[in-house]
Amino acid sequence: MLEAITGKVFATIFTLSVFLFSSYTGNDPAFRTLNCRAGEKYLVVCSSLISAFDNDFPDVFKSGSTIPINFQLSIRNKNLSLVSRSFQNSVKYDMANAVYEIRTGGMNRRLQTPSYAAMLAEVSGFECSLPYDPSWGEVSITLTASLPSVRFEQLQKKVDLMVLWKYQKPKVSASLSLQKPS
Repeated sequence: MLEAITGKVFATIFTLSVFLFSSYTGNDPAFRTLNCRAGEKYLVVCSSLISAFDNDFPDVFKSGSTIPINFQLSIRNKNLSLVSRSFQNSVKYDMANAVYEIRTGGMNRRLQTPSYAAMLAEVSGFECSLPYDPSWGEVSITLTASLPSVRFEQLQKKVDLMVLWKYQKPKVSASLSLQKPS
């Protein structure tokens, strides 16, 4: 058992070293269309990142470091800022149990999965529910994503993950009328 875990740690260090010291292929991240629904009291905003976690990300996600994905949600009426909120999804690979531990900030969920595809679907997704006021009228909703710098303990090195997105911050916007029909 200990040999298996040690082997996984060394394999992770090797793949991270190759990633950090070789040429990498960046991604061109984007969002799917922003889906906004106004209920009686809450506004639900949903989207997901596409083409954001290809190429070098499987090694990054399996590093054992916590990998955060930051989301910034802005709701405006003309030049007036009504809402500005930050959310964060994160994933950490547990080598001992071979599972991804995922946290989604918008809906405050925690889950675990051994499936890379299931992890990607969760960590790429954005969904939140916010109280709103119908008097806000016609609003513009903007969602932006970014990646922070992460310290990889195995390498004793901090890496700006935005390099893997070619320093692009994906953004999506939508307009919505929040006025209730009379």
